[in-house]
Amino acid sequence: MENRLNLKDGLIKQNMIFMSGMLIAPVIACATTLMKSLAVCFVFSFVSLVTILVCRFIPRTIVYTIRVTLYTIAAAVVYIPAALLANLIFGDAIIKAAGVYLPILITNSLILSKTETRFYLEPKGNMAKDIIGFIIGFDIACTITGALREFLASGKIAGAEIPIFFTIPALETTFGGFLFVGIGAGLFRAVYNYRKAHAADEEDEDSLAEYAEDVGEFLVGRHTHGDKEKIRIYKAAVKRAQSENDLLEMEFLSNRDVLAAFEAIVSEGQELTSESKAEDADDEGDETETTGKTGETEGGTENADIS
Repeated sequence: MENRLNLKDGLIKQNMIFMSGMLIAPVIACATTLMKSLAVCFVFSFVSLVTILVCRFIPRTIVYTIRVTLYTIAAAVVYIPAALLANLIFGDAIIKAAGVYLPILITNSLILSKTETRFYLEPKGNMAKDIIGFIIGFDIACTITGALREFLASGKIAGAEIPIFFTIPALETTFGGFLFVGIGAGLFRAVYNYRKAHAADEEDEDSLAEYAEDVGEFLVGRHTHGDKEKIRIYKAAVKRAQSENDLLEMEFLSNRDVLAAFEAIVSEGQELTSESKAEDADDEGDETETTGKTGETEGGTENADIS
């Protein structure tokens, strides 16, 4: 795996609740209030972070099945102090209300799956940051879900009453939680896909700029005229100052068209010249052709006189 680390993976792209759906059961069942969701986040974060860091030292030469078993045993041991601390912080009533959904966090996919496919393939420094990114992504999604469900179901957040015109008590149930998380995941993915589609155009433009720089040209501006985009591409003159660059203006419907057309121009060895210079060149060609024809006519007249 590359050493490059993208922290957006755990926070957004592979968010464990709204994108991957790997840990929705504890969220649906337990995250009915802000305090319950915070208790789930605390136990999940403590158990996952400590277990993954400790199990990194288990030799990978051990058979995979045994390694996963050791991961689960380590998580069960780490869960004991995590549960005790959660009981002190959030109170016995909240921990009991969470029921069996807190203990099952020791077998969450972050420990049993992501360790083998992602975390343990990274350098240790990147691994720690990557784990924290995934944990924060889960915690944010779980906390927002619990707070909104409590607010919409009872008009309260952490016990504090907030004026609201109507309530939806069904959101406190498991079925209501399933619908709420499903709707949240759909909206989250819709926003992500929308931004991704717009980012693709920017990436195309960046690719064009990088490609142009590699072959000695560079992209310097973009102007919109009507429903078309006009791209200005300057070609650096080899034997002249940078301020005397030749200019080419081309109209395209999309940035993909720009990249394809630009590659075609370079591959064919065509020169990038401005429209005005192209017109000047055409005018010079016409003048040369006219002069040639005039010379031929005069030469023919002189020959006729001599004869």
